[in-house]
Amino acid sequence: MKFLLFFLPLLLLSCSSAKVTYDYDTKKDFSIYNTYAYYPELKTGLSDLDTKRLLTATDSIMKVKGFNFSNKNPQLYINFTSEQYQTPNNRRIGIGIGNGPISIGGGIPLGRPNQHIRLLMDIVETANNELIWQANIDDVQNSSNTPKNRASFFYIMMEKVLNKYPIKK
Repeated sequence: MKFLLFFLPLLLLSCSSAKVTYDYDTKKDFSIYNTYAYYPELKTGLSDLDTKRLLTATDSIMKVKGFNFSNKNPQLYINFTSEQYQTPNNRRIGIGIGNGPISIGGGIPLGRPNQHIRLLMDIVETANNELIWQANIDDVQNSSNTPKNRASFFYIMMEKVLNKYPIKK
């Protein structure tokens, strides 16, 4: 039962309809890079707690991919910027009165608006300060999540973002 309670939030979060787009420099050999750091003036646009969750998730995934974090002469800088916005919830209850040509109807929204996070991740080659890879993800986040669920949200988000990195030729 505990197993189910732990993985249910992860399953629900992973079923989101996140949209990820990528762009990269096709002339670069991505296999030569193995160290990274975060952009020195990193301002993610997230709260301090969510920034820590984002960086922890990124570090974890980058480590699995064979990258080492290094503050001394990293080959790559990673930068994040984000935007948070709301969209109306599409769940509604419809109400209609009337019959025939004279009728009145409407819908009552159920729940709160959807909270979105649009996150842009840039990977910059430090030797020449050149952008070599970029990903953009837009996902819905439940703002009432517990801290544990928020950490899971950022981990799943970064798995989706870094799924296609590094580029293999």
